[in-house]
Amino acid sequence: MKNKRKMIKGSQPTPTPTPIPIDPNDLAPECIFVEKVYDWVFFANRYENKNFIPDEDCRAAVAAALAAGQRVEVRCSADADDVQSSATILENGNPGRVLIVWTVPVEVTILVNGAPICTFTVRTQFTDEIMLCVPTGITEENIRLRANQVICQTSGAVLMGPDPFGPMIPVRVVLCKDVQVHFPVKLEVLAKFCFPRPNNIPVPNNPIECDLNLLEFPPQCPGLFPVANCECQATAITRNAETTATFAGGTVEVEGTSNLRAEICQECSLGDSTFSYSFTDTEFTGPTPTPTEPDYSFTFTPESFNQPVCGDGSLTVSGVGIRNWEGETDRFAFTLEIFEGLGEGFNLVLTDINTGTVVFDSGDVDAAVAIEECETFADLLDSLDD
Repeated sequence: MKNKRKMIKGSQPTPTPTPIPIDPNDLAPECIFVEKVYDWVFFANRYENKNFIPDEDCRAAVAAALAAGQRVEVRCSADADDVQSSATILENGNPGRVLIVWTVPVEVTILVNGAPICTFTVRTQFTDEIMLCVPTGITEENIRLRANQVICQTSGAVLMGPDPFGPMIPVRVVLCKDVQVHFPVKLEVLAKFCFPRPNNIPVPNNPIECDLNLLEFPPQCPGLFPVANCECQATAITRNAETTATFAGGTVEVEGTSNLRAEICQECSLGDSTFSYSFTDTEFTGPTPTPTEPDYSFTFTPESFNQPVCGDGSLTVSGVGIRNWEGETDRFAFTLEIFEGLGEGFNLVLTDINTGTVVFDSGDVDAAVAIEECETFADLLDSLDD
């Protein structure tokens, strides 16, 4: 059974508000200054050689240990950050020829009966002649060389060598690397991550397995960022608009006025959404209030927004917010519909989060409204297919 309350007559007219301007954020071609990747090749080399011991005292100690029948072992290590490289363009073209020299320092430790007796560095050098996209205008400064991984192995044994070199150290080095050709350009693009092509000019020999995880990009966070673009955006504003609202699940009908200022998905971003709403119980605040009746006046401020639903001439957004009623605050779910057409305005519904019971329904309230569609990436891609 509804408790019908009539509006106090003689309220003063208020100026008719004008719509809040829309801040558009439609997609448009953009020009960016970037490094364009003209070519990107990932490949590897294996080098095996016997190296003499550069330190004279170490050579003598190793020779003596071998002559005495002691156990002589070799360990080696290398760091990709220590690799040095240089490139020379032999011939520009598509493809053109490029000569690359890699120098890999390898740290070698010799152990006798498990105890290290000396450590020294040997330098291993690789020379590559590869085919790359290096058109006229590309120079050596535009070729980026990077060693991703160095794998050093030894047989674990030291070999006796001829004088004057003495004992020889067998070392096997695998160098995993990539070569990129970059040049600064101004582009108008839609882009995504790309990965290198194989070194297939000419067809490579038996490939050497390297850890391709070294080329991976950090994973994206699609569920967190970036936030999806809104499909539409809207604004609404009204001051002291006559309102017949219902409270307590529709059991109490109250006459009053509404004030609303809403900006939903400004610049087509959900983060640029806000509104403030207040309801004034005009009978209670009139010249002859009824003391036994409560004052239904309150204010409501949203805390969070969900992605809006766009209809034909309407935008509906939901979320959670705070109602302030007679100095007490409560959290309620809200649904705000902004609409235009034969009549334009809004409807605000507040719902108990736990029970789903409607605690307030403004009904349709007149307001100055502006609604526009947002242009998304999907819209742009569909237009490219036409």
